[in-house]
Amino acid sequence: MAAVNVYHTSVTTDNLSRNDILQWINTALEANFIKVEDLCSGSAYCQFMEMMFPGAIGSRSKRVKWNTKLEHEYINNFKVLQEYFKALTVDKIVPVEKLVKGKFQDNFEFVQWFKKFFDANYTAAHDYDPVAARDGQPLGSGGKASAATSGIRAPPAPRPAPPTRAAPAPTRAPPATKPMQQHQQKISPSVHRPVGSSGHHVDSHHGSHSHDNLRLQQEIESLQDIIQQHGAQIAGLEKERDFYYQKLRDVEVICQEPECESLPHTQKILEILYATEEGFHLPDDNNHDDNEQVQDI
Repeated sequence: MAAVNVYHTSVTTDNLSRNDILQWINTALEANFIKVEDLCSGSAYCQFMEMMFPGAIGSRSKRVKWNTKLEHEYINNFKVLQEYFKALTVDKIVPVEKLVKGKFQDNFEFVQWFKKFFDANYTAAHDYDPVAARDGQPLGSGGKASAATSGIRAPPAPRPAPPTRAAPAPTRAPPATKPMQQHQQKISPSVHRPVGSSGHHVDSHHGSHSHDNLRLQQEIESLQDIIQQHGAQIAGLEKERDFYYQKLRDVEVICQEPECESLPHTQKILEILYATEEGFHLPDDNNHDDNEQVQDI
């Protein structure tokens, strides 16, 4: 049994966004990944491989650590993934040392390739229960994160404070004189009400502000993800540009060597190298000199 090999570069135009990738993984595996960086555990890739190629590596698939937070267990999971690749003659090299560090760019590039690989190999010929396959264990950090946030909520703690603060008001009233009591009675509604109302107003304002802050924080995180994605794509494009430019430069140097100038195809090669597209102009020497003078200044 052999898998269909796919080849993916950062120039590919049909890349999925971060949110699309996470939605695909969470839906297919009934998982709860909240960040691309969480894929550094390697467990999701192992389960996808078992989904596509059941029994490809036999009982060795049971060595996957589904919900681990330890780097050495991440490495163990990627070793299992490499065993799948070896058994199925997949040519892809897995950059384990980079992936287990949990950096966005490395994990995002790898999962983009893996999605292409999945689309080329998955046939859905059999029913697959991802939760039962991992013995009901959770997959992804979202479950623990949500439980932690639900358990750490602090609003119930400050709420008992207003009753304890309101209680001293009646206790201070009895030792006061009648005029003071009357004054206290006049004040108590306003104090009791405004303090309660002001407390509620503060809570409501605080709630609205916290809601706005949460929304803005989510927008910031979304924009930061987009910037990181674009940065990764630009870095990949620049790397490929420099790579191919150096290749063309090597060809140009070889064609300019004396023993190659007389060859019949050398001139044609140089014509192709120096050809320009319509609308493209080489920079003027004067502009180049001006730029050098500006840099010198």
